[in-house]
Amino acid sequence: MNETNYLQPSPRYLTKTIVAIILTAVISLAGAALLSWALSFAPDFGQHGARVLFTVCAIITAAVLLPALLLVAPYYRSLKYEILQDEVIVRAGIITSSVKHVPFRTVTNITIKRGILDRWFFDLGTLNIQTAGMSGTSGAEESLVGLDDVNGVYDLVVAELHRFRGSMAPTAAGEQPERALRQPISSESVRTLNQILAELQTIRQTVEKT
Repeated sequence: MNETNYLQPSPRYLTKTIVAIILTAVISLAGAALLSWALSFAPDFGQHGARVLFTVCAIITAAVLLPALLLVAPYYRSLKYEILQDEVIVRAGIITSSVKHVPFRTVTNITIKRGILDRWFFDLGTLNIQTAGMSGTSGAEESLVGLDDVNGVYDLVVAELHRFRGSMAPTAAGEQPERALRQPISSESVRTLNQILAELQTIRQTVEKT
């Protein structure tokens, strides 16, 4: 019987994402303000040009980040993880729901990632699962983000991966063909082969006569 472990990101992940969006907006506006102030001293730019530049930067920042703030909560609620005995499933999506299957037979590497906000403020982590299709690249096939016990989830996935690969031992796959070769041929199979041989002989004789 397959035992499924259901997981979801920690509520702190939602808070962290909102904080990250706000910090991005503050840094963008601060950079725009600094650039506008520096250009305001240029004779061909002036204070009017500086105000226009800052206004444009503020509008662009709002157009990009405000929708992100509105969508972050629904997206967080859509994130669901399932750890089975033979694969990991990641569900996500707001309007279009996506279901990503990562079979253990394709997994090549599992790593833990913790950024500055994760380590210093929110005590979170991300579990990255890399597969054979992603080998040699810097990305991961799938990521389980916002885990409050990322080390425990890592141990769980590794244990299921080892159990899966242990059940697929090479001897189990290699013994079956050998046993099949040692089985005696049944009388029905012999009779069928004889009929086929007789048909071939008849066809040969017919061809030779013509």
